[in-house]
Amino acid sequence: MNEQTIATRNERRGQAIPIAKANARYYVAQMVTKETHLSRSPLKSKDRDVDGVAVGVLPRFEVPVVNVTVVEGTTAILPCSVNNLGRHKVVWMDQWATLLAYKDNPNCIVVWTDQWATTLAYKDKRIIDDERYSIQRPFESNWNLHIEGVKHDDQGQFICQVNTKPVQKQTVVLNVLVPPRILGSNLASKYVVKEGMSVSLICNVTGIPAATVTWYKLPTDIGSKKERIGFSGEILKIHNVTRYCSGKYECVADNGVPPPYKRELEVAIEFPPEIRLPNKRIGQVLKKETILDCIVTAYPQAVSVWKFKGRELSKSSKHNVEVFNEGDHKITLSLRIKDIGKEDYGLYTCVASNSMGRTSKRMELYGKKPL
Repeated sequence: MNEQTIATRNERRGQAIPIAKANARYYVAQMVTKETHLSRSPLKSKDRDVDGVAVGVLPRFEVPVVNVTVVEGTTAILPCSVNNLGRHKVVWMDQWATLLAYKDNPNCIVVWTDQWATTLAYKDKRIIDDERYSIQRPFESNWNLHIEGVKHDDQGQFICQVNTKPVQKQTVVLNVLVPPRILGSNLASKYVVKEGMSVSLICNVTGIPAATVTWYKLPTDIGSKKERIGFSGEILKIHNVTRYCSGKYECVADNGVPPPYKRELEVAIEFPPEIRLPNKRIGQVLKKETILDCIVTAYPQAVSVWKFKGRELSKSSKHNVEVFNEGDHKITLSLRIKDIGKEDYGLYTCVASNSMGRTSKRMELYGKKPL
């Protein structure tokens, strides 16, 4: 890259004063000065320039080299503070000697450029379309570069440079942290798998620094704590799943830059119905009523019925069938038998079936003598 210059009128020579040569991947804030001559004699009023700065006293930086670390989306403030500036000029440039900004006053000039050699501002006015860049001067010696809504691509090395002989430079390293995010909002949030198979839950994450993904199984009971499971990583693989693996899982991505990112995933395990009878035999006297309960667990939920002597029972003056959802893929199929007669005694069968299979169990209703 050719040497860039800022054309300024030298009162004595009228020559252009060079800013800096391109230096691979650097942001540069550069101070351009008029040629000065060192003097070892005692300083008198005539030995000072119009700003009261002693002739022959070179500018110097007030603060050492610094690293600036900010979170993406916030404002980055890159400090550059110079003493004894006088009629000298300060230039901010990027790592390719690109002009970022150039702010003028009667006695000094500040120029800022970005990493792509784009002029951002001249004097107090912004030149490029990017409104994020500006020069702020909270104190007389400050020439701070502000970048609002900083992006990760903005990070790199910036150099505040004073074009003395030799050139004085101060490097400011901008690091941009990016909070964790989980990618793939269009990916499945519910996984349906048959019992005995394997399932892989996926949470692809981004973030700078790299995020760690931790997995939890969420409780079904209110007030219980979630349980950490498996190893850290973007994929949680569960082998040989059972119905007890069903439920909600949570992946948490964290890289130390708040806030952590969370995502819930649901796992549904398909399995054939299971029947549990609280009682295998139940007795009741004539003319009374009784209730037979059949507890069915299945996913997908089963078609469940009561049968008596090969006939499916439904709501009538003699029978009433109700279904109670117990949660966790469980229902209670309740059969109420009214005004029991001798013909009602015998074996009742609870039958449940779904796409995974079919099962049944029997309960006996027998007669009892009245007390």
